[in-house]
Amino acid sequence: MKKNLLLVVALFLATTMSAQFYAGLGVGYGMGASKRVNGTSVDGTKTTNIYGSYGQGFNTTLKAGYMFTDNMGVEMGVSYLFGATQTKDEHKNYLEEAKSNGLRLIPSLVYKLDNGFYGRFGMIIPVMGSTVITAVDDDFMGMGLKKETEMETHGSFSIGFAGAIGYQFELTDNMNLFGEVEYIGMSIKSGSATFTQYDVDGKDQLGAMTTSQKEYTFLDEVDDSSDNTFGNPNYDPAKATVMMRQKAPFSSFGLNVGITMVF
Repeated sequence: MKKNLLLVVALFLATTMSAQFYAGLGVGYGMGASKRVNGTSVDGTKTTNIYGSYGQGFNTTLKAGYMFTDNMGVEMGVSYLFGATQTKDEHKNYLEEAKSNGLRLIPSLVYKLDNGFYGRFGMIIPVMGSTVITAVDDDFMGMGLKKETEMETHGSFSIGFAGAIGYQFELTDNMNLFGEVEYIGMSIKSGSATFTQYDVDGKDQLGAMTTSQKEYTFLDEVDDSSDNTFGNPNYDPAKATVMMRQKAPFSSFGLNVGITMVF
């Protein structure tokens, strides 16, 4: 009995001695991956699909982790995406673009090899952010008027996959330089959208618009009781227009570099 107890204590002490806390800061850029059709480009008689991913862009990440052993641990990353501008529709007198920014949590399992290479695999969870869609029509309704709009959209709860393979170079006993290749696979479901600008010929039209003309709510299922669209018997202009929910692509494949401190 005493021998078993001593063995358990010895194993606990060995694990505790090899355990390490660490924290780090990284920056990176991700190219769009798993792109989908965002819209179309029309040039004369030629129409072309426009593909993109709102996950393309720069990111900064703060992370903290705990290594249970020399090789295995857990990590929590807090990443902010500064999305690149994506073209949605482009016609003769019309241009529509979108740009996303957002805060994401990235909980992961980490496995480190003894030669400096490591891998981490886990989830990515958007917790805050928006996609802003701007549109300029230089010939609104063929009347030569300029229409400028801006719409802010927010997603509903979504979860994606995040994984990376990297290499860590020891600068000092407590400081490491890392570089990693990261893949994020994620789609974000639409939640709501609101016009924040609606100008025609330089004049603000938002004040004259009803709530149903300015605000939109997206649902997975719509019936007569929830359908708030013009022409529906239950239509209420004081409520947001209801539309079917869609998914927007936020996948990326990129490179991150940064510093970690071991405590």
